[in-house]
Amino acid sequence: MKKEDDKEKKKEPVLFVSQDNFLPFNPFELNHNYSVLYTIEKEGKKQTLKQNFSLLRLKPDTKQDDYHFIEISKTSKLFIDGKIIDTRAYTVAEKTAELLFPLRIVVNKYGKWIDLNSYDKLKERWENQKDSIKELFDGKIFMQLTKNIENAIEDNSLLVKLLSGNWFLRAYFNGIHRAYTQTFETSRKLYFPAIAQTDDLEFLITQKVNPYLNDLNQIEVTQSGKSENEHVEEYYHAQYFLNPNNYLIEELRLECDLIDMKRKITIEVKNLDESKIIVDSKISLLV
Repeated sequence: MKKEDDKEKKKEPVLFVSQDNFLPFNPFELNHNYSVLYTIEKEGKKQTLKQNFSLLRLKPDTKQDDYHFIEISKTSKLFIDGKIIDTRAYTVAEKTAELLFPLRIVVNKYGKWIDLNSYDKLKERWENQKDSIKELFDGKIFMQLTKNIENAIEDNSLLVKLLSGNWFLRAYFNGIHRAYTQTFETSRKLYFPAIAQTDDLEFLITQKVNPYLNDLNQIEVTQSGKSENEHVEEYYHAQYFLNPNNYLIEELRLECDLIDMKRKITIEVKNLDESKIIVDSKISLLV
């Protein structure tokens, strides 16, 4: 028992802000490339989608701390089951994505995505690229594509709703940076778009932070809960691993298990850049 206590004492404590055990969101050093892997399991069948993204915090024109501007860019092709897809439908989807990315979003002090910041730029891109896109498709497909895009960019709220289904953005900017109780946990409702073209699923979760760094000198945050709808069996679980020097996410793994639908989605995100971790003991590790 004494050896276990000694081992526990050697662990470095997490540095919180204020007496509320607040885990801060400090994206000032955010300029990372991430690999994103989605695994979709349905009725015994499994499909994987993989793509890389970059996240960059943009410097605001005025000093403020309540929100941040983050730019998201796609940095690789989309791989489905390990292969690049080259179909007409995929080409249409890629052209639409080119208009949306790089995407600028607004993130609050809790690390939660709340709005878009690139609304006018999307309109400008569409006007500049419309003619070149028209040459790639026949009239019927182009008309449908035009309708989809123009409906979205003419209505900011519709565009936000369209983009809110992006699993990577919702998983990363999840609002994990917040105050915790003396037992280092908090309970809250969490909404996640586990199913396309439907409203977000609602979960009641318990969110916990380990008050000590793990063996890799990372901060661990976990979220676990289930649907409040008593008529369905749906579970949510996520693990986040943060750099203790800047509180940025190094890795995350999120699962939504929809038992009744025999469907499960898993999202795995990993920082592709080397991040140096320096703890109080002056030990430096590369993640």
